[in-house]
Amino acid sequence: MDSSTVANHSQTLQFIRRGVLVIGILCIVMMYFFTTINQHQGNKNQPAFMVKSYSAKVNHMTSNSVKLNNETVKVLYYNRPEWVSGKEFSSCKNRCELISGSKALSSAKFVIFHGPRLTSTVPPKKSRGQVWIMHGMESPVHYFVDLSNWKNVFNWTFTFRRDSDVTCLYSDFQYFQESNKSMSDQWKVKNRTAAWMVSNCRTPSKRDKYVRHLRKSADVHIYGKCGAYKCPKSTESSCLGILKKHYRYYLGFENSLCVDYVTEKGYKTYRFSPSTIPVLRGGLNYSLYFPPGSYLDTKNFESAIALGKTMSANTIDNLDRFFAWTKYFSKKPNLMATDKWCDLCKHIHNAENYKRLYSNIKHWLDDYHRGGCKFPTDL
Repeated sequence: MDSSTVANHSQTLQFIRRGVLVIGILCIVMMYFFTTINQHQGNKNQPAFMVKSYSAKVNHMTSNSVKLNNETVKVLYYNRPEWVSGKEFSSCKNRCELISGSKALSSAKFVIFHGPRLTSTVPPKKSRGQVWIMHGMESPVHYFVDLSNWKNVFNWTFTFRRDSDVTCLYSDFQYFQESNKSMSDQWKVKNRTAAWMVSNCRTPSKRDKYVRHLRKSADVHIYGKCGAYKCPKSTESSCLGILKKHYRYYLGFENSLCVDYVTEKGYKTYRFSPSTIPVLRGGLNYSLYFPPGSYLDTKNFESAIALGKTMSANTIDNLDRFFAWTKYFSKKPNLMATDKWCDLCKHIHNAENYKRLYSNIKHWLDDYHRGGCKFPTDL
């Protein structure tokens, strides 16, 4: 092979190598391009509750927002439910005053709406610079109306959800000096298995059906209009006294199986009858709310009948662990934790630090990414 042929062959190989390199680079670029496009297309339909806008263009807190020191701030509760007394801010370090009604809506700087009892599918007109707050202690399945059209109006959330701007719980626990009370001894002398105090018989969680299965292997006394035993709300303290004296277990079953949704049912047991073991059923991680090891969670039993067999035994493994919390903690006196309202008042006094807007409050309430509210699978 002569020198010219070798040179041509070498140039051809170099050309081929360069071509392969260019094609490889183009493939990499195209792969990156299509991956980016797919990611963009996948994200464009993300639920709007993930978007909390900080844009100055939207109608929320603007440069005209009030700057507060420790002056008394009037907070309008647009549709205040009867269980909100209006005195929730009275013991707060920051000064807030709760007023009620809808007539002052246009002039109020801070407005609370009780989400579950809103009756209109369309929001009223929002004034420039207002801060609207969504308050709700009920699960999304118990909201009166669909709030899909309440877009770009709520700035803060004040609910039971842990990802609320201000989380509002029914109660909490507090530390105190060691106690010498023996709750285990009190538990052992009780002569009845379990009580359930309930007025709403049929619920999305189908707790009534679960209890029917439970009663096949455990003696459960049902108080209220759903059962044979009477316990008027007007004499609730005496009814809970019966719980303390007679019952080893109390059923604190939620009406909905929703993320973070926990009501006063479990807290009542800790407050009024610490020698009674709560049996809990809900859609949350109870160890984030109650002393770990102090309760029975239905999800840890393969069936209601299996749970009932455990409850029916006169003894239980490692009984003392259920009451270990009583040595160092107690349930706060009030079932409704008023300090959460003080957290909200503090939020209000520092409103300039919390500028945000929920583009779709309905999507946030439903919380599709974490499963939101689920149908029961344990029946």
